[in-house]
Amino acid sequence: MAKSKLKSKTLSPPIPVQITGNAWEPTPDNPATLPLAMPVIIMSIDGPYTERDRKLYAFLVHAVWDELGEKRIHELPVWRINKVFRELGGHDSPNWIWDSAMNLAQTSIKWKQIEGEDRLVGFAHLLSYAATHEEARADGVLRFEFPAGLIPVLKEPRRFARLRIHFLMALSGKYAVTLYEILESVANLRNPVLEIELTKLREWLKVPEGKIDRYVDFKRFVLEPGIKQINANPEGAGFSVRMEALKHGKAVERIRFTLQKLETRVSLEQQLKPRPESSAPPPVEPMSSFGILLGTRTYEKAKKAAPDFDIYGLEAEWRDWIQGKPRPNDPDAAFVGFCRKRQRRLAAG
Repeated sequence: MAKSKLKSKTLSPPIPVQITGNAWEPTPDNPATLPLAMPVIIMSIDGPYTERDRKLYAFLVHAVWDELGEKRIHELPVWRINKVFRELGGHDSPNWIWDSAMNLAQTSIKWKQIEGEDRLVGFAHLLSYAATHEEARADGVLRFEFPAGLIPVLKEPRRFARLRIHFLMALSGKYAVTLYEILESVANLRNPVLEIELTKLREWLKVPEGKIDRYVDFKRFVLEPGIKQINANPEGAGFSVRMEALKHGKAVERIRFTLQKLETRVSLEQQLKPRPESSAPPPVEPMSSFGILLGTRTYEKAKKAAPDFDIYGLEAEWRDWIQGKPRPNDPDAAFVGFCRKRQRRLAAG
């Protein structure tokens, strides 16, 4: 891939993000939320990353958030973790926690990052270490470690979904957790609409190839169970969602999800302040760096303009490049044009 010719500059640090609430105690007036990085949700993930593993991972990150980057090994009581999950409809026996921790240690992700003129590809396992008492798994301590290189991705995500931890933990169904994570990534946008190709949605939801091929089955067994749970408890999710199938001819080609945030959520978010032990600013909208929000269709256009690139990596590069410059009159067109030039530069060698 051709090396970027962009001029080197000092990059401003990512906008700080912060968790809210208490992962150990569900509180409606101050829900526990976690800004989980999008690579952990939808990008290159390889391994036994099940619904249960996703729940545990989000919980662990929230529970030790203040220790990330400060402590190498974290310790949490197994019985106490299981107590929270059990109260939200989880397992009675805590033995699953060790099995899930092993899955997380075997699950790897890849992501793109920008450092000056360099575009780097990061690779790590979700956990680099996990251990517990062999003869006391039920009432012992879970020790675990996050890879050092992954911590900045977790603590300073460029793109993230602000997950409601306890609503996430209460979801059931193989695909419901991932679908909620994906939808939450657009809930705070000014235009909370996600329009996505059916094939890409299947990829993000990790539907096995050759399985649930017919749209009627995909809708019934993959999409509807998660949407039903969200719309049955919009107070817990913070939004309701409407799904629309978009056809090309007779075949369904794309799905459009339209989210509606609850007034109670809007009011609550306006009141949210950083936790007392943190000096970070209040939570900000995902994908709003430099005050620019790109439309959903813009990403599809960008992918067509630069098919050989990771579009979200290009987005980060573009945002770094426009820093300090006058705001584009049409940010969406400017970003697509940037992607088109990068593709042409690559083709030219």
